[in-house]
Amino acid sequence: MNFSIIIPTYKRPDDLKKCLESILVQTVVPLEVIVVDNADYFKTGQLINNSFDIFVENGINLKYIKNGNSNSANIARNIGASNSIGDILLFIDDDIILDKDFIKEIMSVYKTYPNAIGVQGFILNKKVSRFVDFIHKIFCLTHNKKNNNKLLPSIQDVYAYPLTKIVNCQWIMSGCTGYKKQFFQKFKFDENMYKYCSGDDVDLSYRIYKEYPQSLYQTPFAKVIHTTSSIGRVPKKELIYTMQVYHTYLFYKLIDQKLTNKLLFGWSRVGYVLTKLGIFCLKPSKSNFLLVKNLIASYFYCITHLNSLKKGDISFFTESIMKNKF
Repeated sequence: MNFSIIIPTYKRPDDLKKCLESILVQTVVPLEVIVVDNADYFKTGQLINNSFDIFVENGINLKYIKNGNSNSANIARNIGASNSIGDILLFIDDDIILDKDFIKEIMSVYKTYPNAIGVQGFILNKKVSRFVDFIHKIFCLTHNKKNNNKLLPSIQDVYAYPLTKIVNCQWIMSGCTGYKKQFFQKFKFDENMYKYCSGDDVDLSYRIYKEYPQSLYQTPFAKVIHTTSSIGRVPKKELIYTMQVYHTYLFYKLIDQKLTNKLLFGWSRVGYVLTKLGIFCLKPSKSNFLLVKNLIASYFYCITHLNSLKKGDISFFTESIMKNKF
């Protein structure tokens, strides 16, 4: 069993450097590391050139692929997958720092559970609030639950936290996760999604789950730190619209369109705006006001384009964000 690490990156050479350094100290080294540059950024290329020799010395092939300026993590991941030679594809975000035993522990799950297709690591520095979890649970929004990782009909997810054992999942993240390469003949990341691909991890993993139940796992022993870099992020207004458009798109793509599920999705959208309105009431500020305003506007934007979203056509939105209209 050998591993190909695939890292999509966008103008984050400092974060990428820390990520690469954490790969070099792995107790089980990968066969190769493939960095796919979504920005064709000079400093990223310079970092790879300066790192090449030390990776070779450690028996790791370091590849650098330029993806022009399309800026889609999903496209970058698919490019990395098609250029890989490993049995297991480890998709790592560029602002992730791996524990030295990360690959070893991912490998352990594959050996223990031969049916495993996807295996996710565990983020150590995830911030959790019991009060926020309680409110989010009421509105079918993303929340945490001990040893439970599933997707809600509202296209929001339950995250396994705390995690005390290896568990089966309905969905897994794309930032610290391995997939068996053989399944990339059939499943790929959705290339309709650009820039901040909100929901990309749910999309791929849940499609796999629906066809191969009990094939996705999360382990608490493959630990990572997510530094959540502020570099390369989209503007707040664009982020709000992206989340609502992509979540609506994925709701129609992934979820059974029965009445109860539609009601739960609508309830979650009401709940989301109410939680943000509550924050504005507690902490009045221009930024919190604009958040609520843009969120409501994004709902009307989705309603205006609902027929396209139902058909799986989000080209109207892609054109807008690639031209920075938000």
